[in-house]
Amino acid sequence: MPRSGLTRASVVDAVVRLADTDGLEQVTLVRLAEELKVRPPSLFNHIDGLADLRRELQLRALREMVNVASRAAVGRAGSEAVLATAVALRQFAHEHPGLHAASLPSVPNKDKDLSAAAQDFVGIFFDIVREYGFKGKEVVHAVRGLFSIIHGFIMLERAGNFGMPIDIDESFRWLVQRYVESLNVGGRGRSSGRFATRPR
Repeated sequence: MPRSGLTRASVVDAVVRLADTDGLEQVTLVRLAEELKVRPPSLFNHIDGLADLRRELQLRALREMVNVASRAAVGRAGSEAVLATAVALRQFAHEHPGLHAASLPSVPNKDKDLSAAAQDFVGIFFDIVREYGFKGKEVVHAVRGLFSIIHGFIMLERAGNFGMPIDIDESFRWLVQRYVESLNVGGRGRSSGRFATRPR
């Protein structure tokens, strides 16, 4: 019988805490069972194994990042929207390193919930970039570049690669701002509209 009070939601909450505290690579069924003070086989009353847990982590991560990015971008435009969103996502990664790591793998098209969450997240950046006047494949190039800057910086920072005595926050803002300048040059110029979240 399932342990009293233990549900799928509480198991997912526990694995989120575990991933953020110990690292995504440390998430195992044995470690999770220890955290919940149950025997590992008891977990199968609520989840379908480690792959199911990883899926739930990614889904939680993407949905939370949609909220974070939307709140940061709404009411802002152009460089203000890009910088605010980038800073907010880096802060999220600092506070939830396990969730951020879980968000990065590619999403299988057959998984409708994961695909919808990923499209909602990426859609925020497509909306921002289109304000610069990019069209067609250039929009994709611009979004890929922005993703590479944000996630790449976070991953290098997490790996301890920025050891010089220069403020890392300043470096991150500098990098994003330089990228924004390239958007202004490549598109029609500085965005003048205000970003508003789409219905999701």
